[in-house]
Amino acid sequence: MASVPRDIRQAGPDALEIAWADGKVSRYRVYDLRVACPCASCVDEVTGERLLDPRRVPAAVKPLRIRSVGNYAIKIDWSDGHDTGIYTFDRLRGLAESP
Repeated sequence: MASVPRDIRQAGPDALEIAWADGKVSRYRVYDLRVACPCASCVDEVTGERLLDPRRVPAAVKPLRIRSVGNYAIKIDWSDGHDTGIYTFDRLRGLAESP
């Protein structure tokens, strides 16, 4: 139940906010979400090695569109042209809780 969002919204120009069903609210820098993309272009599917060089992501990157993927994830179309990453709710919750 913890990884079920109640609300997902843009929270200013550089942040995304998720209100979770358990009452917790997580705030993410959009740049950090873009760099954390889990798609095969950004992370090697076999080794798990990060392929995306964060220095190649524009500091001003923004989500252009956020769509639901079933009942388990969101897909973000980014201003840098990237649009293949699916962010599961479990992954998003983990990103919010990691130091």
